[in-house]
Amino acid sequence: MLESLGFNFDGIHSSQLDILNVYVDAGLFQEVFLPTRTINEVVIRGRDIPYHQGVSLAPLEFPVKIAFEEGFDSEKIREVARWLCKNYYAPLTFDSNPERVFYGMFVNESSLTHNGIQQGYVTLAFRCNSPYSYSHFKDSDDFHIDGEQIIEIHNDGDLPIKPIIDIYKVGRGSLTINNFSTRDNPFEFDILEDQETITVDNEEETIETDISNTDRYDNFNDNYITLERGVNRLIITGSCIVRFQYQFIFLQG
Repeated sequence: MLESLGFNFDGIHSSQLDILNVYVDAGLFQEVFLPTRTINEVVIRGRDIPYHQGVSLAPLEFPVKIAFEEGFDSEKIREVARWLCKNYYAPLTFDSNPERVFYGMFVNESSLTHNGIQQGYVTLAFRCNSPYSYSHFKDSDDFHIDGEQIIEIHNDGDLPIKPIIDIYKVGRGSLTINNFSTRDNPFEFDILEDQETITVDNEEETIETDISNTDRYDNFNDNYITLERGVNRLIITGSCIVRFQYQFIFLQG
């Protein structure tokens, strides 16, 4: 990140405001490598070895320093402040690796360092919504399933992902997806109507249908799909058109 002069925040590129991402310290670049990890443990009286209860990961946080290419005045400062001061998690990418996406807000204290003649840089802290960075959203091809078919979805990230699945049913009947790569229990609807479209968000565990006054939770077996790292071989049973949407998750910032 630090070697990148340009960046994009909330859909606006820094070049549109004559802003540069700068590194003002001497020596080598020093960046976040992995999210901060904390061991969860319980200490019991009379026992020297604590009981291990897993690990907690803190959301990523890193500094960003931006300089004004053409100097600044009060209007430029206000414009940049409006751009960066968001009350929601917005996407941030750097030109050196535009395929890596961080979601977050600028937080904590910020400062303007300048020489008194309207030249200088702003120091901010960016806090992410999670311990991870992400790819942009990926869309699979439309898979036209006529009865039964095996497809492959590649997860090129570092961690398992839970996709959004759009399904257009062809003919009234059931639909099943088995992940041969994980041997999990199948994802299954016992009935869907002909030409019904449903969207299943496996991360949020929500199901939407285009049939009014209808929900499909009672028709679903509550086995949501997880795509493990690497190749996932899925066998889909039931005539339909299926599309997967997902983001890869990366451990390294």
